[in-house]
Amino acid sequence: MTERTHRPGRSATPASSSGDLLTVEQAADYLNITEHFVRRLIRERRIPFLKVGRLIRLRRSDIEAYLAGCMIPAVRR
Repeated sequence: MTERTHRPGRSATPASSSGDLLTVEQAADYLNITEHFVRRLIRERRIPFLKVGRLIRLRRSDIEAYLAGCMIPAVRR
């Protein structure tokens, strides 16, 4: 079965404020990259993450800070 069931108390959509926690899947969707690459960023400690038991969560604000660090400024000519 590939269909997900809705669990009471959980939102079906990702959270929207900067303090929200995202799953690896939600972070991958937010960044428009694969889950594998998000897990690689985590494994290489290139992006901060939280472990809640066995679960990995990422703060949206940490993801945005990571993106800001990836910014390559334009060159003015």
